[in-house]
Amino acid sequence: MKKTILISLIMGMTLIFGSWAMAASAPTLPAPTNLICGFDADSANFSWDAVLGANKYSLDVEVLISGTWVEGVIVKLSFGTSDRTDGRLMGDPNLDVPLVDFVYDLDGDPLTPPDVLSGLPARAKVKALNPPGKSQNNPFSDWLYFSIP
Repeated sequence: MKKTILISLIMGMTLIFGSWAMAASAPTLPAPTNLICGFDADSANFSWDAVLGANKYSLDVEVLISGTWVEGVIVKLSFGTSDRTDGRLMGDPNLDVPLVDFVYDLDGDPLTPPDVLSGLPARAKVKALNPPGKSQNNPFSDWLYFSIP
């Protein structure tokens, strides 16, 4: 009887720890390629090559306030195709970000308006997502460097 309980306990622990190890699995989608950015009067227009199996994308933008990309003051912004307001599908490999979204409160003072980040160097990267899977540890694209108008 004790042997049966011990074997059951060992099997249960193996299943629990084995499923945790599988939850932190390898990426399920490759990094998007050919990220580009253009501008019109009121928005930044990002596009990239579609990734087979992706049903939405995450776009990270960093703006360099001062210093260098290694050691400097950097504002980090995040956008996603699930937030789009242009009526397109979440899985479409592009995103228009209004230029008014490139603002950040640098001094933390609620009485002063957020700083507009125009004219500063920026970089962006995008990754493909396929929820509702547990692993969204998919790789980002290479950085695309540009300046916000």
